[in-house]
Amino acid sequence: MPSSTELMLSTPSITLSYPNPPTSARFSCSFSTPRRMAAPSKTAPSLHSSFNRLSSELLVLIFEQLRDIDARSVLSVRLISKRFDAIATPTAYRFLTLNEHLVAPDAEQRYPNVFVHVSLHTSHVVVPSNLDPDGISRVLSRIRRLSSIRWQYIDGDTHPAGMWLPSDLLGSNDAKFRGTKLHVEDLPMRNFDSNLGDVYTKAIPAKHLTSLRLANPTPALSTRLSSLKGLLVQASQLRTFHYEDRGQGTCFNFLPRDCMPAFTNLRLRSYDWNHTAEDVRKHWDFSRMESLELVSVPVFHFLRSVSFNDFAKLHTLQVEDYSAHLPDKREDATAGLYLLIKNHVRSLQVLDITCYTKLFPLDAVTKHQRSLRVLRFRDHTGFSEDDERCPTLLPNDLAMLSQRLRSVHTLELDMDVRMCNATAFLRAVCAFPELHTLTLHVQTVVQPFEDIAPRNDYDYEAAMDTFRFLIQGKYAMNSSVSWKQITINVGGWRRVMVRRLSSAWRRQNELGIYAERCFVLENDPWTGNVSVREEMCVENTSRGGSPIP
Repeated sequence: MPSSTELMLSTPSITLSYPNPPTSARFSCSFSTPRRMAAPSKTAPSLHSSFNRLSSELLVLIFEQLRDIDARSVLSVRLISKRFDAIATPTAYRFLTLNEHLVAPDAEQRYPNVFVHVSLHTSHVVVPSNLDPDGISRVLSRIRRLSSIRWQYIDGDTHPAGMWLPSDLLGSNDAKFRGTKLHVEDLPMRNFDSNLGDVYTKAIPAKHLTSLRLANPTPALSTRLSSLKGLLVQASQLRTFHYEDRGQGTCFNFLPRDCMPAFTNLRLRSYDWNHTAEDVRKHWDFSRMESLELVSVPVFHFLRSVSFNDFAKLHTLQVEDYSAHLPDKREDATAGLYLLIKNHVRSLQVLDITCYTKLFPLDAVTKHQRSLRVLRFRDHTGFSEDDERCPTLLPNDLAMLSQRLRSVHTLELDMDVRMCNATAFLRAVCAFPELHTLTLHVQTVVQPFEDIAPRNDYDYEAAMDTFRFLIQGKYAMNSSVSWKQITINVGGWRRVMVRRLSSAWRRQNELGIYAERCFVLENDPWTGNVSVREEMCVENTSRGGSPIP
């Protein structure tokens, strides 16, 4: 029989489908960097006695952070003293993830104390869809104050007794669940026959729905989205919606009285936005928008249909255009993005855009210098073609950004060494005072018609030189912030990869030589050890999708 700690932490054997394939370490290396000697410290007082002096309110905050870092530790800290037990127990049980042990028919008899704590202290529950439905309902019905349910749909893995649906519990008129919020994750989108057209609204109580994240569909969706739309227009409390499709995607067709809820967090991936300004006025509400992500979306069509004033409260903006079939509109989209970011958005924390960088003045970026933490700034050109040169920030402009954006800790840029002084560019990168995570996109140094000796790996050697320069550059500037991660993306590498198609590159590929590579350096904050690995991709022979970057 598992202990109460194991019961709370163990999870059932389930089959998950991850969008990102696992990485494979190809090599490792270490860098010898001088380290400053720490000053000697006085003998610390007893940790227990020091913590005992803290107020209960402070201990609650500490235990909550400990739970987020290591749930097992916050369960163990209850053993230190009666006071710690009284404070840590509610913290440990406030968030509960159901597993096979907890939903077993005899669970209450086997673990009576656990269920007493669950009844008294649990408020938020994560429910994997592949557990015993009767067991799920039994546990949830014992909770006195159920604030939220996070229903995680496990595709392709259904319990023999069937699937528990949120409507099984929240569809009742029980006053105890009246204020319970429902979060749905990884919901697959299906095309249903007409007699199953309301399947979403039957399974998911719209009045409780607070966030909905869809799974990436395989194959791509067709145009029949009426069931999903029916759920959305009924979910007046829905604030987070993440839509996923493939390729060019499709879009909703609205009836005259259809109106979307006022989203605060909206992600559209492969959504073929063709709504007019009149459509938006009637059917969409962006007045509360705080986080907007448009990935593989025709950005120009979106920008011309919305009111920029609705996006003043944005803290996160991600835009990756999908209008390669309308290249003239990409320039207009860049101009629209500049106006939105410069004149309408008040205070961005995350800015992640792919645009024509030469047409995007940097004053739109520096306007957010007090708030900006993450900057990803890339050009449409990229590095997937050998003969195209990718526009690159001038080292002087990058140095200016490093002086203005003093809170940026994550940075992603293009660096075409044919378009800039690479040494000056990398030195400017090192000057960002809080920067610890960097992604650089570069072109391969391998030529398609070049004869390469089996032992030579030019892109690897170039990546190692860049890593060394960046580590030494931080040290030379006496920076107090060390690198956590540096990624060098070569030749337009993606996790789902369509390789270069020329005959010359095909011959190189047959020899194991590729233009598209990805090298990642990571620094262990506890040991100081630095490791380097090469990310592996999944080969994709289809050109029709929008692969996950």
